[in-house]
Amino acid sequence: MYTFIDLFCGAGGFSKGLELAGMKCIGGIDNVEPACKTHALNHADSHTIHQDIREMSPEVFAEQIGTSKVDVIIGGPPCPTFSTIGHAKIQSVTGKDVSEDPRNTLFLEYLRYVDYFRPDIFVIENVPNFITKYKGKVFNTAVSIIEEIGAEDNNGEGLFEVVKPVAVLNSVHYGVPQIRKRMMLVAHKKTDTKFNYPVATHYYDQESKEGLSRFRTVREALSDLPHITDNWRVSEMPYGSEPQNEYQKLMRLSRKNTVKNNICRMSNDRAKKVFDHMKQGDRYMDLPKEVRQILPFREDIFQDRLKRLVNDQPSWTVIAHIGMDGYMYIHPTECRTLSVREAARLQSFPDDFEFVGNQQETYVQVGNAVPPLLGKAMGESLITYLDAIKSEE
Repeated sequence: MYTFIDLFCGAGGFSKGLELAGMKCIGGIDNVEPACKTHALNHADSHTIHQDIREMSPEVFAEQIGTSKVDVIIGGPPCPTFSTIGHAKIQSVTGKDVSEDPRNTLFLEYLRYVDYFRPDIFVIENVPNFITKYKGKVFNTAVSIIEEIGAEDNNGEGLFEVVKPVAVLNSVHYGVPQIRKRMMLVAHKKTDTKFNYPVATHYYDQESKEGLSRFRTVREALSDLPHITDNWRVSEMPYGSEPQNEYQKLMRLSRKNTVKNNICRMSNDRAKKVFDHMKQGDRYMDLPKEVRQILPFREDIFQDRLKRLVNDQPSWTVIAHIGMDGYMYIHPTECRTLSVREAARLQSFPDDFEFVGNQQETYVQVGNAVPPLLGKAMGESLITYLDAIKSEE
């Protein structure tokens, strides 16, 4: 079984995906303690370390996990300065250009680990804007550093090559009931074997639907979950019904009669009055002005501050802001926002994946994660590549 480590592992959505594909996570590192506890709980073979990667050398990490030999490294260096939301937020808070943010260099820490472990192949996951921000400066720097790794030991020839073009994958094309685009930068040791990114299994916005399954929807994801209300405090509950579709059967493979993380935040009374006026698909600015005045926001920048999900469509991207108030994820038919488990279902976390932490921490873990089914698709492509190079040895 191929082994991997997960840098900036968070709760472990990407790790879970690779494990679903048939790989083994033997180590993870992140600087957020509740996320590390969640990762450790759900990855039995992993030595998960709560530490800032800038303060732990790869040599020490290898000692902690008991080996310096891994087949694969995965990870998503935090990307607040690359996302549209993060760009505006950082400039408004710090008054500095986002290029000065030290988190922009965290990918260098990732590559420091690559240089030490020298796996057969590795994946850097990030927002699509990673490729284009600062006119491609950060991205091009990352690629040039990757291509230079190991050159000092190899007569000036770097060990790794980047798979080009770098792919931007949409989770909805891999059976996730959510539109979520992620950049997957893959690089591997130089070889004649070609790595192929996973082929879509589900259609949504493609020109051709031939050979593809229909996209999965919010209704398919949520309709069997426990019946709860606003401000629900009971984590473990019986399901609301038997599985009603293939997606629900897939999510419940390892569960019996109950599921955890059904906590739902309490929305304030003014917000719930606004919810009552919203049809599926409505945004804040779709509402009459008199309704918007019930819960007023700056309308020049918060036009989609409230959004009600649509039962028969995939969800829009679940982001970490769901940890703040959830107004962008109003339940399609009920007067409340989503529970932690409902958000996790939209991310394709299996129901036996348990999140550790308080309410806000668990929501944020869900919003920050790579959808496991997207991770599984990547994992299957990684295994195909690894099998091919092993057969050539």
